[in-house]
Amino acid sequence: MQLVFSRNLNRLLVYLILPFFCTTAFAQNIPNKWEIKPAIGIQQAKSDWSIAGNASGTSPNILSELIWKNLKGPVFGLDVKYHITDRLAIKTTNQYSNITKGEAEDTDYADDDRQSAFYFDLLNANKGYLFNTSLQLSYQLLNSDLFAINPIIGLSYNQQKFYLLESASNINSTGLNSTYQARYKGFDFGLEGTFKAKSFRITAGVLGGFYKYSAKANWNLIPDFQKPVSFTHAANSFALNGNVNVAVPLNKTIQLELDYKINNINTYTGVDRAYFNNRKAEETQFNGANFQRNAVMLGLNFSF
Repeated sequence: MQLVFSRNLNRLLVYLILPFFCTTAFAQNIPNKWEIKPAIGIQQAKSDWSIAGNASGTSPNILSELIWKNLKGPVFGLDVKYHITDRLAIKTTNQYSNITKGEAEDTDYADDDRQSAFYFDLLNANKGYLFNTSLQLSYQLLNSDLFAINPIIGLSYNQQKFYLLESASNINSTGLNSTYQARYKGFDFGLEGTFKAKSFRITAGVLGGFYKYSAKANWNLIPDFQKPVSFTHAANSFALNGNVNVAVPLNKTIQLELDYKINNINTYTGVDRAYFNNRKAEETQFNGANFQRNAVMLGLNFSF
């Protein structure tokens, strides 16, 4: 009697445990572990920075200010994602934008708070590029038939090169070919949520980031400045980026995806260091910088 009861108990335990292992094995069995998405689109960006008259941030508090605006051009993207498990995934995103149209304002002030401007020029800026790449690790915290929520952490690198080019309306700008190249390096953290419908999927995400900012400039028409590095900037930055993605499956392995991306990076006060030909380098206060970019991209997501 006890032997029969023991056998029945063992069978019952097997029947109870077996579905659990089958379910776990099914959950870890991801049909398509890789996703590759090439994309193309258009972008518009603007950027600005300023310096003070001295290292204390005075005399005046804004001495020189550069503003690049209406920077437009095509953007090319490539995302690669690998699903480590059913919940954990690693992804690299890469975007490169050519600047084909834009203008820049260069202004110098004699008094505080942008008063008594003694120099102003509106220049061409229809050249340059924007590049950013990131490596992200995401975890599927919640996944239901309708919604999914994924926390994200990652590393990010951004590089930008802006130009100041001669203007047809200013004969004094003949031969102008100055450059300002900026880099941001740091880490990101954030969250993305997905709404699932039968025929489409909408994903929205927000990422914050802490970056180290560094920049170097080549002011080619000012003889007092050294070349190719006329001055440098160093400071800390905080980024807040958003993305909305709409995905429509075309078949089991291909999705058509539309992305709208917003990038905002605010750089705090730091150090401006200028290099001269006939005297020692001088430091003034770097008042900070701002960068904003909007992009619309269309891509195909291939999974296998």
